[in-house]
Amino acid sequence: MAKDHRAGSKVRGEKLPAILMASHLLEGDTVFKTDAGWTRDPSAAKIAHDAETAAAMEAEGKAAAAANLVIDPYLVPVDLTDGGLPVAKHFRDVMRQKGPSIHPDMGKQAEFPPLR
Repeated sequence: MAKDHRAGSKVRGEKLPAILMASHLLEGDTVFKTDAGWTRDPSAAKIAHDAETAAAMEAEGKAAAAANLVIDPYLVPVDLTDGGLPVAKHFRDVMRQKGPSIHPDMGKQAEFPPLR
């Protein structure tokens, strides 16, 4: 039987705080777990500050994947800005979080505050 393969975060070291990131099944957009469901807005992402919250978020992600809502949910270690905005630690996740890099002033990512 094939092993479950996930991209997962590539960050070494401290894994918390973290957010749960996935891809929307039908639209392919990067989405983030919130208390109320999923959003494209990274500033609205639920932040896990402890292992118990992270485990619960991971379980919610697996349930959403099993329900065919999202693909490949995984925890992404983040740094928090002074304003509390979670910013991924690894460049791969930062690129997914920011959205398309050509014309960031256009498209879905233009609706949200810029990540720095």
